[in-house]
Amino acid sequence: MKILLLLATLLTARADSPNLLRNGSFEGCLLYWHNIEPGKQTLVKDAKNGAYALHSTEGNIMSAPWVAVRGKDYTVSFWVKGDADTEVRVQMPPSAREVGTNAKRLWVAEATKSAKVTKEWQRVSFTWKADVPTDGFWPLPHYMVQIEGKGLFVDGVTVQEGTKGAADYVPRAAFEILVECPGIPGYESSGNVLPEGAAVTVLAHVTNYSEELLLRKQVSWRLANYQFTDWSFTAADGWAMAVVPQGQTKTYSKQLILKRRGCMNVVVGIHGRRILLEGPMYPIDSSSMPLTTLPYPGVATKPDYRERFGGSFAGGTGMVKKLQAIGMRWIRWRPHSNGADHLPEKPADLTKPDTWKWTWFDKELDEQEAHGFSSHLVLYPPPLWIMEKAHGGHPLPTDMRWKADDPRWDDLSQKTVWDHFVEQAVKHYAKRAVVFEIENEPEFDRWMDLKLGAEYAKFTMRTARLIKQTAPAAKVMVNNVYGIPSPVNGVLFSQKDGLKNVDILSWHDYHAGWLADATTIKRFRQNLDEAGGKHVAIWFNEGWAFTNTAVDEPPACTGLTAAQSTNAIMASVAEMTVAGQEKTVLFHTGYETHGMSFWDYSGPGTQLWDWYGNPLPLVAAWNVMAHHISLSEPIGLIRPPGCNLAVFQDLRNNRGVVVAYADREAKEDVTLTLPLVLNGEDLMGNALSPTSPTGQTSPTRPITLSKTGRLLYLYDGKTTGKELYAALEKLDRRHQGFATTTDGALSFTLPTIWEGTAKGKADGNPVAAKDKPVWALYRLWPADPKMAANWTPMVWEGTRWTAPDHTQGGHASATVEGGGVKLGVMGPWGGNEFNYPKTGALAFIAPADGTWRITAKASVKPWDGGAQEFPLAALKKDTQRAAEVRSFKLPRDGTAVALDFTVALSAGHELLLAPMTEHLHNNAGTVTIESVTVRKE
Repeated sequence: MKILLLLATLLTARADSPNLLRNGSFEGCLLYWHNIEPGKQTLVKDAKNGAYALHSTEGNIMSAPWVAVRGKDYTVSFWVKGDADTEVRVQMPPSAREVGTNAKRLWVAEATKSAKVTKEWQRVSFTWKADVPTDGFWPLPHYMVQIEGKGLFVDGVTVQEGTKGAADYVPRAAFEILVECPGIPGYESSGNVLPEGAAVTVLAHVTNYSEELLLRKQVSWRLANYQFTDWSFTAADGWAMAVVPQGQTKTYSKQLILKRRGCMNVVVGIHGRRILLEGPMYPIDSSSMPLTTLPYPGVATKPDYRERFGGSFAGGTGMVKKLQAIGMRWIRWRPHSNGADHLPEKPADLTKPDTWKWTWFDKELDEQEAHGFSSHLVLYPPPLWIMEKAHGGHPLPTDMRWKADDPRWDDLSQKTVWDHFVEQAVKHYAKRAVVFEIENEPEFDRWMDLKLGAEYAKFTMRTARLIKQTAPAAKVMVNNVYGIPSPVNGVLFSQKDGLKNVDILSWHDYHAGWLADATTIKRFRQNLDEAGGKHVAIWFNEGWAFTNTAVDEPPACTGLTAAQSTNAIMASVAEMTVAGQEKTVLFHTGYETHGMSFWDYSGPGTQLWDWYGNPLPLVAAWNVMAHHISLSEPIGLIRPPGCNLAVFQDLRNNRGVVVAYADREAKEDVTLTLPLVLNGEDLMGNALSPTSPTGQTSPTRPITLSKTGRLLYLYDGKTTGKELYAALEKLDRRHQGFATTTDGALSFTLPTIWEGTAKGKADGNPVAAKDKPVWALYRLWPADPKMAANWTPMVWEGTRWTAPDHTQGGHASATVEGGGVKLGVMGPWGGNEFNYPKTGALAFIAPADGTWRITAKASVKPWDGGAQEFPLAALKKDTQRAAEVRSFKLPRDGTAVALDFTVALSAGHELLLAPMTEHLHNNAGTVTIESVTVRKE
């Protein structure tokens, strides 16, 4: 009894003030610590706690993120001593480096706390408040500990809530366990990618912080898929007895065979059961890390312009080989190739470019092309000696300060320094596998700040024309940030023949999860077509992909796990590609000697490897996607209820292939019965069975698509993409009706797809059932909701419904798909010409007299302003007046509000569901109304 009470006391004390860090005692390995440099940070058996301590000759180490509560105080405490008398410096930054630097909590003197260190162990403590505001890249209050100094021994690191430091190390559990796989090949050799079927030795480091006699203990080894939803074998197959003396660390080993393709998680656990008690072993602690095999190692040796995917990096042949193995075939930012790179020194004679001292980048391009890569050459900025400033100054060279109406813009016989550079560079690289990108992110080069939008358009048109004159077959790219077009390129779009000599319009964006969907790409395509750019291809060539490590630690950036990011990114790429995005090229994918730099945002940031050198699940996922659709022709997107089928002709494998996935933000799995039997594989390359769930071959094939967004590749090796599309198109949700009669009662849901037939017209709005109008999408103008005449139909904009005039940013707007409607609404804006609400509404038009019951769910996602609630009104509208019959308040946290009420309507009268934003000054949001049913009582 005394022993059991002792254990209970220990566990209770730990629960009251837990240690928020993993591996604070450095027991056997350095998992959960970052910035480790070989030779500078090592484990030594000169420990204060457990068997090991950390010895750091120089530099800094950073803990894995840990979870805080906003506004609370947190104290880090640890044992430290030095090789000699020295100093230890400590910081507690947010886990996102940009957030940390902006808040002056990282790499600045005012964020640093320090203590003098001697050759003897001493306990030090430092306190900070978790008060840094969150943002889109850092939505969760997760922090790190950074410890810096020369010749330091560190042990027993503890982070606790409050201002009082821990007098000694506080273990997280009675027995702590850490996983390690020391035999993997290393980041520099293969990016830590293993061959399929590899045997991996896994070490489990177990430290005993309790009484040895209290528990019967066992260690388990297991393998899970990248989502932790599928386990390749049970825990019982991997048990080992654990006998660890108190206060010591003991290491156990197990060999595991990587039976599955792609990313797997090896999970080790320590389990216990009190002696003399029956029942199953219960978990005490666990630790996991990812292991990755590459299903389709790439070995391309020559470029193919048709390939779709790529990345950028800093480094040499090692990084080239890593991206080659993944299956990427485009490189951007290597070589760095603008005017300043080619001409760092001002020539003596500016009129004789043949005599200039040029720096050419043939070595890098030879290397890339030998591994199958095509490249971007970003030309702007011009040589810096012809510019006012390298950054932040006038964007035009000093010899091109011409007004927009100056005839010299159209006269290529007058050569400027920029002209000479462009002409010579294009001549030199014309036969290379390259595209010539005129400028990177012109939005940030002050064209619009200095009211030089028209000059930007002229400069871009002149450069594109000069490239084509020099090498007619050259590919010319114009770049912009966010949507197509951005404001500065909107000026280019407005010019006569502005896009005549442009082949590619690329765009950038940085955030987590889905980048864009088919609707976005269709809108970009429409904008290009209307500007005379039907010949212009859409590329994405920088950004995106913020992803957290797959190691079991709190997220560093965004709220998505590595698995959630992988599912979202792969589904988004498939949808964007089938909708018309020609290329998807990421930034920044890796470094030569390490997979992650803390300077590159947080967690792995845009990297494909984490800060331990582990491949993210994205590495294998990109590899499988590249195998199936990087060399392909898009056939079309089919959207059965709840899911999506992106159909391609796979040119690499000479077959049709379907990329299948559930709707974005699906709330449940979707089972779909296909009209033919298809083989296939999951997004990690693991084969699916070509049979029905009963094990019998069948003329049809039911598949289940996970609500997580995990996609499947489906094919049979003989059916073409066009044949697949023809067989599957009948499943599309647009073929579904939305009017039913059950037990004599008439019932309506929203159309699953509701699109217009002509841009700028209200054709198709209202939508009819059995020749009677049933649903309408209205905008309010003038802003008096009581007048029936002020509610008028929205018009089709090409990808959504919008108000025909009196809009701001295209709102009020409406998009109907999947049986729900998203209304983009805004309150009055400032004191300017937009000082009126932009209000939209969903309207039900009663086809017959009666009492109608309406059920639905409504929620709001604010994207500007700080309003805590958005009002939603239900209005009854006849031919003269609209009167409110019910009202609801939608909380800004996105919580869905249930709507369920009845209203008496005469035939032709209407019920409107309208977000009322007249009092929400400078607020805007998307109001979603879904699961809508209207039934005649």
